[in-house]
Amino acid sequence: MLDLEKSIADWRQQMLAAGIQTPVPLEELESHLREEIERQMKSGANAQTAFLIAVEDVGRGHLLKAEFKKVGGMDKERQRKCAGIIYAMTLGFYLLATIYAFAKNGLSISQWRLGLASLVTLLLLVYSIWRFAPRIFPLWASQRVRSSVGLMGGISGMVWLIAFVYLILPGFDFTTSQLLVAISWAMVPTLVLPSTAFLMLDRSESQPSKSTGL
Repeated sequence: MLDLEKSIADWRQQMLAAGIQTPVPLEELESHLREEIERQMKSGANAQTAFLIAVEDVGRGHLLKAEFKKVGGMDKERQRKCAGIIYAMTLGFYLLATIYAFAKNGLSISQWRLGLASLVTLLLLVYSIWRFAPRIFPLWASQRVRSSVGLMGGISGMVWLIAFVYLILPGFDFTTSQLLVAISWAMVPTLVLPSTAFLMLDRSESQPSKSTGL
């Protein structure tokens, strides 16, 4: 006679060996398994038949793992796309707002050139980082290193901007138009540094098998 509890315990071990722990908790899978076993037995199946049908219904470890990986990969891909869209919208809003500010404050021709040069430089740097730099970025397997890079990248742009406002600007006597141009150049690293960190992390997370152990 089938020892149902032992069979379920063996099934759990198979799930653990297959790596089925997330995104669906193993306890939830076992709950579904037990419910299906109970349903089959109420329908007249013996314990062994009910167990086999329930296992087939819930899914075997390697199949579940492959499916979870597929779903997890799709989720990460969506997150990357959303992050890219948000960054692109932020960048677009900044460019439009800066040009509007230039137009409203009567910049001279030379100031317009300097201001537009800062925007072109920003776009070229962002494009270069997105298009070419990921090929040479290092790969990190360590979650601690990734977290550190993400934290430093997230705050680096803001730290630079705060330093610019409190340490650099006070040393100059800018007119309003000159100030706008100076700020437009200060915003270049403010926007480029976080995006660089994001792309470095994205490359490491999308290619974990090639990551270094640093």
